[in-house]
Amino acid sequence: MARHPHLWAALLAARRGAEALAVWDEHHPNCTADRETNETCDVATEKAILTELERHFPEHNVISEESYPEFSTKPRWIVDPLDGRINYLNGIPHYSVSIAFEGTGAADVSVVYHIPSDRLFTAIEGQGAYLNGRPISVSETATLSDALVVTGFDPTTIESQHFDQFRSLLDRTQGVRRFGSAATELAMVADGQFDIFFERELSVWDTAAGIQLVEEAGGEITRIERVNGSNREMVLASNPQIHQEAVSLISSSS
Repeated sequence: MARHPHLWAALLAARRGAEALAVWDEHHPNCTADRETNETCDVATEKAILTELERHFPEHNVISEESYPEFSTKPRWIVDPLDGRINYLNGIPHYSVSIAFEGTGAADVSVVYHIPSDRLFTAIEGQGAYLNGRPISVSETATLSDALVVTGFDPTTIESQHFDQFRSLLDRTQGVRRFGSAATELAMVADGQFDIFFERELSVWDTAAGIQLVEEAGGEITRIERVNGSNREMVLASNPQIHQEAVSLISSSS
């Protein structure tokens, strides 16, 4: 199969981001800002990623957490240069680079690179999802009681009217875990390590690549946009066998 130009650019960009983070870590322990430029580790990583993408596709638009948060038209790249920054700051080996391409006429592609473990998740629209070149698929867990859930908390989640959703997940599933990198955890759902991903307050750079990975791995996604103009959304991802039951559980607890 011929090398896909957009996937190739995303792979190179993810590697460049990881390299930039490693260089930064040597000179700025704990992600402290550079004294001369006031640049931080995630900005340095983003710069390396965007430089590589621009080298391949200078005409494309970009949405990125650190520098380009406004929405733009396709074709576009959606980048989270360091998803799991708090983990990185505290020496917890759970963070990633997330890059998605949304085309017009060209197939969408996604890359989530879990830097600490050197795990590279990739997807091309209509061609499946892969981990380090190996095909992956969502789990075959058939009941909520056997499902392992991964989630994230945000300030609104702790409010009593929303916390009931998490209480329901705790009561009705095998267990709930929180690790702090949405892109990585969506990729882990795609690989069948978790059965369900659920989080209430997410931005497009948190989810764009991970959602495609889940879909290409045979999973299902439910997304509910917030109506307060914040451009954030709730995302529930799972395998097809338990998806509707999981959606119903979350909906009944809202």
